[in-house]
Amino acid sequence: MTLMTNTINEPLTLPSGLTLPNRLVKAAMTEGLADSRNRPTQQLTQLYSLWAAGGIGLQITGNVQIDRRNLERPGNVVIDGPVDAEMLDGLKAWATAAKSGGGACIVQLSHAGRQTPISVNDAPHAPSSVKLGLPGGQFGQPVEMTEADIHRVIANFANAASVCRESGFDGVQIHAAHGYLISSFISPLSNTRVDDYGGS
Repeated sequence: MTLMTNTINEPLTLPSGLTLPNRLVKAAMTEGLADSRNRPTQQLTQLYSLWAAGGIGLQITGNVQIDRRNLERPGNVVIDGPVDAEMLDGLKAWATAAKSGGGACIVQLSHAGRQTPISVNDAPHAPSSVKLGLPGGQFGQPVEMTEADIHRVIANFANAASVCRESGFDGVQIHAAHGYLISSFISPLSNTRVDDYGGS
């Protein structure tokens, strides 16, 4: 039996049609390197440029938030509406740096929901008003989202994906794990709604 020891160096075409030059992937990690207006910085582009120089096939960015009132942490990049030229230039520079080694880069889009730190928002949006049961008081009492809030979040995800495409990124990953907003909608422990956005 012969083992394929060089598989990691082989190209891989994803179902979307995106072809990666190899199978080495950097998973999403929160960087916290945005500026005070939640825009990409030189430090962020430098970091991704260094990772790209290692020949990585795909980089997945850390939490890019779609609502600045519900961050995962201070320092998140945020795309939550129309972007101006300065923001677009910053995103384009980030995409270019991340892809400078020949690999691809996709953006992890996220909404922290009830896991927004109290230092960011003491009344974050969530499916239901079920507080996160962690010690330390680092998360506030969430406010149950209205249907209009939910529709706004959906539109913000779509808008952010469109902006990422325009900026030169190769795709997006929707963060639906780890207790953030979409994950909270899936769990009956955090979603007690009785409308179309609750239940099984």
